[in-house]
Amino acid sequence: LQAAQYVNEKILENNPAEKDLFDILVLSNNNPESGVRIINSAKHYGLEISKFCFVSDEDSTQYLKSHGVKLFLSADRTDVCNALRRGVSAALVFQQEVQAPSTPLRVVFDGDAVLFSDETDQVFQEHGLEGAVQYERAMEAVPMGEGPLQAFAMHLGKIGKMFSQEKSPIRTYLVTARSGRDMGIRAIKTLREWGLPIDEAFFMDGAPKGPILAQIQPHIFFDDGLHNIQGAQNVGVPSAWVP
Repeated sequence: LQAAQYVNEKILENNPAEKDLFDILVLSNNNPESGVRIINSAKHYGLEISKFCFVSDEDSTQYLKSHGVKLFLSADRTDVCNALRRGVSAALVFQQEVQAPSTPLRVVFDGDAVLFSDETDQVFQEHGLEGAVQYERAMEAVPMGEGPLQAFAMHLGKIGKMFSQEKSPIRTYLVTARSGRDMGIRAIKTLREWGLPIDEAFFMDGAPKGPILAQIQPHIFFDDGLHNIQGAQNVGVPSAWVP
């Protein structure tokens, strides 16, 4: 949150009239009376949160689109799945003590089933690695479908384009299990087709992601594999699972 506030400061330095800023919304199933403690806690920690929604409805995610939410993070798997079904980028977060450097804002995305669709994952499950490689070679010129967090990544890219690459307060990364030699070209072509600027891309060819994540020190890492989430947590990297 502090890194997001830093991004807002840099945007306003560029253009004091800019309205496309990070806006944090707290959505809680607490009743308004219980919500007083949440508001006071935000004030205590100096968090710039102005929007609080306290609703007792069983599915509070119905309010996400009316607020224009680009990313929904929750520790409740049902809420995350409901948000994804509503077409909102969402992920499950875990309680973890971390000390990520404050600036710039660094966000790491996995590839298949997160940034991209899960089409190749499905081929891999049915036909193994060789089948997935053959499929990627045959489809190399065809951009992949959009994954559950593509819209959020595009929004980050839109903000990043306000700055030169050297001065941008946001850095985005792709860290994928794909092989760069056999399956990397289609991923890069897809990003180009979308017009999505990714600052750095790592094609791990199935190697553990923990060491490279420890080097990047992101504020958040999104992956659909719980083993990768565990590996990130083992090196102190804040992680969110995309079910």
